[in-house]
Amino acid sequence: AEDSMTYRNRLEALVGILLNGFVSYVPAITQTAMTVFGREILADESMPISDKKYLLDLSLKKVLSLLNITDEEKELIFMSNASGLKYIYRLISDYEHQFGPLNLPVIQRVAFFPGSFDPFSTSHKQIAREIRNLGFEVYLAVDEFSWSKRTLPNLIRRDIIKMSIADEVNIYSFPRDISVNLANETDLEKLTDSFHDRVVFMVVGSDVIVNASAYRKESSSKILKGIPHIVFERLIEENASIKERFEEAFSRLDPLSIRLILPAQYEQISSTQIRNYIDENRDISELVDPLAQRYIYERGLYQREPQFKEVMTTKSTVVEILTELSSDVIEELARTMPTEFSKVYSTFKQLKGKESFKVLILRSVEGQRNIIGFACFHWLRSSQMYTEFSDEKILNYLRVHAVGRMLIIDGIYAKDQGIFKNAYQLVLTETLAHCLARDYTYAICHNTFDQIIVPELAEVLKHQGFVTVPSSMAPNQVYAVNMSTPCTLNLDIKSLIKEPFRSDPLVVKAIDSTRRRLQEAIVKLYPGHLVLSFDRTMIYENLIKKICDENQMPTVPLMPKQVGANMCVPFGDIIKRWILPNTVTKAIHIEKYFYPELDHYKIEAYPYYLDIENQMEMLKSFNRPILMVDDILDKGYRIKVIEPALRKHGIPIQKVFVGILSGHGKALMASKNIEVDAAYFIPRLRVWFNEGKLYPFFGGDAVWRGYTPERNMIPSVNLILPYTSPTYIKNTRKTSLFEVSKVAIENAIEILKAIEETYQISNDRMLTVARLGEVMAYPRYPDKGRYVNYDMNHKASEFLELDLEALNRLRKIYMGKEVLEDE
Repeated sequence: AEDSMTYRNRLEALVGILLNGFVSYVPAITQTAMTVFGREILADESMPISDKKYLLDLSLKKVLSLLNITDEEKELIFMSNASGLKYIYRLISDYEHQFGPLNLPVIQRVAFFPGSFDPFSTSHKQIAREIRNLGFEVYLAVDEFSWSKRTLPNLIRRDIIKMSIADEVNIYSFPRDISVNLANETDLEKLTDSFHDRVVFMVVGSDVIVNASAYRKESSSKILKGIPHIVFERLIEENASIKERFEEAFSRLDPLSIRLILPAQYEQISSTQIRNYIDENRDISELVDPLAQRYIYERGLYQREPQFKEVMTTKSTVVEILTELSSDVIEELARTMPTEFSKVYSTFKQLKGKESFKVLILRSVEGQRNIIGFACFHWLRSSQMYTEFSDEKILNYLRVHAVGRMLIIDGIYAKDQGIFKNAYQLVLTETLAHCLARDYTYAICHNTFDQIIVPELAEVLKHQGFVTVPSSMAPNQVYAVNMSTPCTLNLDIKSLIKEPFRSDPLVVKAIDSTRRRLQEAIVKLYPGHLVLSFDRTMIYENLIKKICDENQMPTVPLMPKQVGANMCVPFGDIIKRWILPNTVTKAIHIEKYFYPELDHYKIEAYPYYLDIENQMEMLKSFNRPILMVDDILDKGYRIKVIEPALRKHGIPIQKVFVGILSGHGKALMASKNIEVDAAYFIPRLRVWFNEGKLYPFFGGDAVWRGYTPERNMIPSVNLILPYTSPTYIKNTRKTSLFEVSKVAIENAIEILKAIEETYQISNDRMLTVARLGEVMAYPRYPDKGRYVNYDMNHKASEFLELDLEALNRLRKIYMGKEVLEDE
């Protein structure tokens, strides 16, 4: 005794409850949902076939769209799905046998609703409902074109959407393999063609049609403005000027366009509010779907993750290389040093006459462009060693050890101040990198100005592999290093830690002290050979300048906002969490996956990101030449996968930029006819180290065991003992390999303990493995095997102490009996 509308609403509600079971991540619920739909409902002999047909009309498309997120690798779910599909097939067969073709109703009006949906909120859901209730079929497209936002991986956002709309009929996720950029004319044509003769409406907010570049761009405006729109007006903080601009923009849209207003309680919900609630561990069930809330909290998502990327600009230093010294420059350099002015001035006058004499000056960009430090150096011919050094012990040492083209560093001076606390390191690295690119293979450092190497410089020299040259005269301190096949150490650990922990004094102190120990351990791998330590900041500075120059844009953001013609595409770890000034910056998210035995690896999409093919389609939709960016290019395992995929999709590579380029990497790019440039060029690179990848829980390479991790943490391997045998480090002593591994784990423990202490003070709770996403940009954990899991309620440092214990059990085989007895 009720009207048909009430009956239909109840039926839809019941169907929605059932459909929610398909998106549960509890396998038993997913399994039961399909069983109930197939065996308990469609196979119910007491239900008329007309009622079953009505149920299929209502829910079949929804059921099939949700099946693809059920985990069919679990055998029972696969069997349940197969059984459910059998009942669907049987019903279709019976219906067609009795009544003819079974045609599902087609809704003629389609609403295409793009957005970053990071995360999909109750506000988004209400918009989709309002549109559906107007007689539309709604498609939610997870946008990958908001390049200024720091969004979660695409597939995670899609999962949250599917959980949120599972109970809503006629609301679907748009296929991820169809890329639609509103600013791309071809994509818009592809969108309308996808629905054949149905009418497509574009769903946007009022701020989008006023501010988005797609509505200002002439090439896309004709097609885009010809598509009918559904515009949701935003009334919060709206002033007369914005209202007037909106009215003008709306008047230019298709006459069929519709205006809607969202209820006030939904309009106030924002991504920022949701993220703040998550950071404060507050209930977000009123802001997102309850099932999505559980998914977010159990997987540790949105922990201290800002909504927008920061613009990375050049703001600290500039490097000058001078081959000619004017009197003004000499005077400025002389006044920088604490040594007597007249003595320094006259020494510079004498050095000017040396062969290939140069001065490298490191200046501060801000203020008066003050000198932070400098190095003066020249080329030393073998025949000139006797005139350069009169000490017989020094000459004997150099005759035995010096090889190839020799470099004399006549003096280095730096003053530690403000952010330049490692000034000696910066000046020395810039000097040696400059000379390596010019085929120098041996470096000798002595102080021509006062014959004394200050302790700060001596420590830096030793950490780069320099050794003391025997001398007859005590004050005449001379250091030398073989530069023919250097190692590099990328000091990148800070970039893996989130703010405010990255800048906390306790954490900074731990990083500084552990960094010195790591440098000392790596130097022992190849005594007397150069280990070049690169500060991440200097790599950023050099790359930003080169990329902005290539894009014909300044290195500071322009107002009003402008972008260059090329797009910057990072495909390694560098820059992918930031954007470059005045440059469209969109990263490709890929990962190196080792198979469990670690003998082979593959390059595929980072967990929960679109696969490589779909990422290529996304890049193509930007319709811009691209500037590829990577950390290092030597063997080129990433570019070997990316370059063919780009070529397949017709995406032109304007140029490749890398932080460190080896001779092998340069030859590889030449063979592919791709122009390459680098912050630093190392012709004969022996082996490279990334500080972060050596430290468990901070970095590493993923281990692939046939399934994607459930949490936002990746099972990984650090290529050190006891996790694996570091065979990539060749021709060195086993004792040195053991020492590097031991130092890496000890350093990771020290830094983690500093972070854990800081976290405890600021949050009044313990930093457990489950909460690592709050402090780590890309949290990982050492892989222990398929069936060995971590207790997420313990500290990461406690697990590393166990790994250190396991390493020490191996010390006899690596350290040797004699070494242990000496200890």
